[in-house]
Parts: sequence; structure tokens; C-alpha cells
Amino acid sequence: MGITVEQSQTRGAEILLEILRSERTRFIFGNSGTTELPLIDTLVVNPDFHYVWGLQEATAVGMADGYAQASGKPAFVNLHTSGGLGHGMGAIMNAKIARVPMVITAGQQDLRHILADPLLGANLVGMAGPVAKWCFEPTSLDDLPLILRRAFHSSMSPPRGPVFLSLPMNVLDEIGSPRLFPPSRIELANVGIGIEDLASGLLQFSPGRTVIVAGNDIAEPGLGKAIARVAQLIGAPVYGSSWPSVNNYSSIDPFWRGSLPTNAKGISEILGRYDCLLGLGGKSLVSIVYTMRDPIPESIEFYHISEDANDLGYNDAPKLGIFGNVRATLEALARKLELKVPPATVKENIQFAQQQKEVLWRGLMEHAEAAIREDGRINPIVASREILRPLPDGFLLVDEAPCSNLFTQSMHRSTGGRQYFHNRGGALGWGMPASIGVSLARDHTPVLCMVGDGSAMFSPQALWSAAHEEVPVVFVVLNNLEYGILKDFMLNQPLYNARQHGFLAMDLCHPKVDFQSLAKSMGVEASFVSSHREISGAIEDALSSGKPRLIEIPVVGVAGR
Repeated sequence: MGITVEQSQTRGAEILLEILRSERTRFIFGNSGTTELPLIDTLVVNPDFHYVWGLQEATAVGMADGYAQASGKPAFVNLHTSGGLGHGMGAIMNAKIARVPMVITAGQQDLRHILADPLLGANLVGMAGPVAKWCFEPTSLDDLPLILRRAFHSSMSPPRGPVFLSLPMNVLDEIGSPRLFPPSRIELANVGIGIEDLASGLLQFSPGRTVIVAGNDIAEPGLGKAIARVAQLIGAPVYGSSWPSVNNYSSIDPFWRGSLPTNAKGISEILGRYDCLLGLGGKSLVSIVYTMRDPIPESIEFYHISEDANDLGYNDAPKLGIFGNVRATLEALARKLELKVPPATVKENIQFAQQQKEVLWRGLMEHAEAAIREDGRINPIVASREILRPLPDGFLLVDEAPCSNLFTQSMHRSTGGRQYFHNRGGALGWGMPASIGVSLARDHTPVLCMVGDGSAMFSPQALWSAAHEEVPVVFVVLNNLEYGILKDFMLNQPLYNARQHGFLAMDLCHPKVDFQSLAKSMGVEASFVSSHREISGAIEDALSSGKPRLIEIPVVGVAGR
């Protein structure tokens, strides 16, 4: 990749790009300021890199997040010193919770006058520490190559996540010939110990009595196929995480049953229908509000596989926890099970699962049909059905519309791998920029982004980036003119004042946000659809344009309230 043992005298910023080039980094996501000028100046004469410009740092990090999740590779981000790092902190927290591999950098002031407290100079490592997996600030050019290699490796080592580097201006402007370490081949697909015991444990239970929960920090090529094979062999329905980031399992597969509820009581009620649980990955049983502490019933026998040993026994007590790469370990498990399970049993398991799947799908469609209102107002489940209706199987969907994502997750027809993306971190403003990164990762493939009106206002600058990058992303704003999820929560709390006295700071209608004008001001064409009968046609027209578009759809509250 152009790395040699003997190097001529080279500027630090050029060495940075040479390392990125050898790591097969093509895109740099960022928003520049004074401390980033050494890098920006060098990019001008290195056209093989593409600088993806965000007008605000949270947008830059969000775009990088989507890119990393869609590509499976670390994204490289460059923020503007302490202010820009501060702007991006919520988005970095999202990436940490979702275990998204990113190398995040911020320009630091020239260290030769850092004692004089120059403008925007700060302890960047200390700032980033709570939201990054690992942080460092090199003080000389000799440190830069090794630290960059360490950053890329750390971001991809389980548990994956964002790492942070503070890059002083003087280091990037320094001229020298440091040792350029070549990229390493590091194999992480290890098979966990204990496969024999796991297979024996699972085979104690009749088909249909075991449930699989597929976590979302483990999405990788071939994983869905490995999960499906084990599900077929033991007749196990497959649920996703209660608060997913990337679905790693095909939603059209007979064994898929959708994401778990977002509270411990709801999760426990579903898991309580089974005798055995096989958990894959970590932190899959996430609650939003308190209902009870432990989501795994005492009556269930629990087995757990994770690539991060810290996940095992963290919030639960598995009978057997296996530390290893989930895909490789499942493939080894399937080979063991195939020796014991007759093909006729596998066929019966698939047929039964398909029958159950068809019943659930019919029920979902009947629910949507019954939700059509006589007054013409649009219920979120109806909006989801009509938005997704014209999309082919496997279409890329980014979902940050809280009023409808329960329905959207159930209706989106993914064929496996990274096709459905959701904001696992929960800090709003992720969806719109993430959809741009997803499209860039897939060579400008069309993407549909569903976003709530509240979520959209956290990163509207993403519209400008979409127009600037000419990505074919269709932003669908489901506008209920309120923070509907919060209202529903308050109405369900008997001791709260909301039932009698209403709400504070939850209505987005005084004044209403003019999403049409907002989009057009950013260079994105926009339209307003007020009838459910017109939604599918509007989606088709927008996607066929090959350009970024915004469609605003008024919806009624949350789940028809």
C-alpha cells in the first residue's frame, strides 16, 4: 500500500493520509476550523480521498456512524478542536452504545503555546474520555504512525467502538521520517470453547421450546446465515434486540419474530413462553423505562455467546457463557447439531415456523387496515405500511421515527445483513446524517430515512450535506407536531400531572416547523402528503429522481392516540 521502511522527510499531515490510505480509508467526515487546516491543506493535493462535509459536528459524526455500520469498516472523522468535539459528543455516545467502529480525531492547538490557553485549546483527551473507547494525544511526529495503527485496531477489536485522537497542529505540520508500521492482518474469528456442552444443552429441549435473541453489535457477513441454520436445527424463533442498531437477520426468514419490547416486563413475558434461551452478542435486553429489573425469567435455561467476555454474566447468570466470535462459534455449533438432528425434523421446523410467520404477518396487515381513519388523518402504522409498500426486499432503511418504528421494524422486508438501521444510542439527530453515510458506503445506493419531526430538528444540516454529496436519500418526516413518545409515557404514569394539567415543552406547533422551506433552503426538493392513498406514489416518485428529497407526512400522535 505504498508503505516502505525508509521514508524521506515528510510532513505530518501527509503521513497521516499515507496511513489512512494503507488502511483503505476513502472518506474523511468532518467540519474544519483553524486547528484542522494542516489536514485540509494536504487533502487539496490528495484527490484520492473524499472529504464529506458536515456543517455541524454532530452531523459529521452521524454520517460517519452510518457509513461504518453499512460498510463494516472503521470510519474516520475529523472535528474542530474543543468546540467541535463538544458539538459531536452526543453522536459519539450513540456510536459507543451501538459499538460502531470509528476513529475520531480533533485538531488541537499548537502545543508550543498550549500553556498560554489559546482560543479553543483544551484537554481534548479528558473531554472525549467518557464517550470514547480509548483516547490519546501524540506530542511528536514519531508517535503518529503507531498511534493511528493502534486506533484502527482498537476500534475494531471487541467490543467495537469509537476511539479518539487529539491531533496537535504542530505535529501535523512537523517534517520528519518516522517509522511507518505496515497494516497488520489480525484474525478475530475465533471459535469459543464449550461447543459440545452447548449442543448437548440445546438438544435437551423439544423444537419450539428454545428462543434465540440475536444482538446487534455483532452484524457481520455470514452471521445471519449461521443464526438461521441453528434456528432450523432446533426449531427456535429468532428475536432481535429490544433496541437494535443494525439487524443482522433476514426479516423475511420464517423464524424471525421481530425486535423484543423496550421494557423488562415485556421482554420477560415473551421469554417466559420458552424453556431455553440462546443469547447472541451483548446488551441485547435494553429497557427504556423501569418496569422490573431482570428481563430473563428464573424458569428459563440460559446460554450465551459473545465476542466480548465482559458481556458474559454482566447482568445475568447464564448456565454456560461462551467467549468467541459469534458467527464462527455458531457455524461450529451447527455442525455439531447436524450430526444429531434428522433432516426430516429440520423440514418440520421450517414448515411450522413459516405457518406462524404467515399468521403474524396477516395480523399485522389487518391491524394496519383497521387503523385507517374515517376523518382522513394518518395513523403511524398506516403511514409505515404505505411508505414501505413500494420498496423491494432488501431496500436500505434508516429509522429514527419513534412514533412508528415498532411497525416499521415489523414491516421492513430485509434479506439479511446490514439493511435496517436504527438509533440504538437514543441521542436524537442520528438518522438523517446516518442515512447519508449508509448511501456513501454502498456507492450511492438509494436509502429511505424515516425520521420524526422532533428528531429531524436535531440535525437539519444533514439536508445540506445530502444535496452537496448528491446522495439519493429520501427523507420522510413523520410529523405529529409533538414529542408524542414523551406524552404517552407521562399519560401512563398515574402520579404524573399530565392527565389533568397537560404538558410542558412537548408541542411543536407554536410556531409549526416549515419542513418544506427548511429543505428547500438546504437545496433539497420537498413535498407534503396528507392522504395515506398518496404516500406510496410519492415515495416511488422521490426514489426514481435519484436525488435527495424530503417528504412530510402528518400523522396522528403515537400509535393512533
